[in-house]
Amino acid sequence: LSPENARFIFNDETRQLEVIKNAVIGRKLNVENSIQTIQQKLAEGQHSIALSFDFTNPKILDTATGADLGITELVSAESSYFYGSSADRIQNIKAAASRFHGLLIAPGETFSMAEALGDISLDNGYAEAMIILNGQTIKGVGGGVCQVSTTLFRTAFFGGYPIVERHAHAYRVSYYERVSGGGVNSKLAGLDATVYVPLVDLKFTNDTPYYILMETYVVPSNYSITWKFYSTSDGRTVNWETSGLTNIVKAPEPLYRENPDLAKGEKRQVDWAADGADVRVTRTVMKNGAVYFTDTISTHYLPWQEVWEYGPGTEGIPTPTPEE
Repeated sequence: LSPENARFIFNDETRQLEVIKNAVIGRKLNVENSIQTIQQKLAEGQHSIALSFDFTNPKILDTATGADLGITELVSAESSYFYGSSADRIQNIKAAASRFHGLLIAPGETFSMAEALGDISLDNGYAEAMIILNGQTIKGVGGGVCQVSTTLFRTAFFGGYPIVERHAHAYRVSYYERVSGGGVNSKLAGLDATVYVPLVDLKFTNDTPYYILMETYVVPSNYSITWKFYSTSDGRTVNWETSGLTNIVKAPEPLYRENPDLAKGEKRQVDWAADGADVRVTRTVMKNGAVYFTDTISTHYLPWQEVWEYGPGTEGIPTPTPEE
């Protein structure tokens, strides 16, 4: 049994930490001592024998305080919106977000989202929803997890923390540019992040002398997920600008393909058109009136084809030209 830090939330009123999950004391069987004890007790005629364990405390116990860890205030918070998501996608957003609620990032630690996320499976509370895989949008376990990774990425990005690893989606997905009320803000293009465990990760570094406490809140009625970082501000601020969408490539003409599992006259859209484009987002992090560091997040979105499937014998299906 591996040791695990206690998990907390920050009470905004009392400005104190509250335990939401107790620390786990690590435990490992001491084989050599256990064998000696068993042999000794058996020789004495005993048949109920306790095994010998070595115990290891985690770094952070339930008794830790905000002052101990340098967690004194909210330093970064971002929300993203998933209007129009299916119930399965929302279930996956909630399941993934819960993995990070109350989690601590130590000073100097490079945090791996994939490592903390763990196995994405039906057994772990995930459902099948739409994912991007092998050049197409299909149903797969965990569709919607990238809503969570995108929100985390923005919280770290706008909090001024160094981004170590980030991967964009293959094409522009409107979920990641939604704002409160359901509108789309194209300035958010290029600020998405995908995670595909264990191959594709999101990583950033806590380059401060204070712990970061993460809290996640999913509100299905508002179609929102909010990510919060609590720590102690070292005075850093973030300025950023975007190139906007450049080098736009129009989406290909729609593709129609026959699906024998559909009835005659039945049509179903299985992929959605998106123009290709490039985006460059430049960030300048200031501290104590001087430039602390600058970086650029570059994204290349592929043009994406709308795809329809139809049942055999369905009439009115467009016929592609030889050029198409």
